Amino acid sequence: MASKRQPYWRTIGTPTTLVLYRTVDRWRYAIYFTEPSGVADGALNDPVSSSEPGTAQAACHQKAEELTHRRLEVLWRESDQPDGWAGTVTSAGPRPPA
Repeated sequence: MASKRQPYWRTIGTPTTLVLYRTVDRWRYAIYFTEPSGVADGALNDPVSSSEPGTAQAACHQKAEELTHRRLEVLWRESDQPDGWAGTVTSAGPRPPA
């Protein structure tokens, strides 16, 4: 009997915000979703914590695209927290066919 279970990326919502912040040993991220709402978070393996924010933002953006299987356009701004940045997803491409 064939499984009716959907791939995980078909069950997560549309990404709205990416949060990126530097810790002593690595860059960490959170991706916020809507419809259905939720959050995915973790640490980036690359780049190292001493890397420039632009490099970490590109890595976080790539992680979000890999997670959602969608092309995303993100507008980054510095957060009010030290060593933190927030990205607003301005455009999310369509979900790929099942």
